[in-house]
Amino acid sequence: MIKKLQRELKELNAKRAKLSKFLSKQNKETLSAHQRALLIEQKQAMAKYVKVLKLRIKDLKEAK
Repeated sequence: MIKKLQRELKELNAKRAKLSKFLSKQNKETLSAHQRALLIEQKQAMAKYVKVLKLRIKDLKEAK
């Protein structure tokens, strides 16, 4: 279970990094303000998901 969560965390961090890089390269001509706001919201949700995954991994390790 821990390995699965660690793999999920690694994949999610990679996706967050790609999204951050994508957002940094966009401007008003390539991305509407509404789409940019939605992507920022998505990035924030991903950050919260990372936090929860880390807490789950920590909890499972401590329970051993």
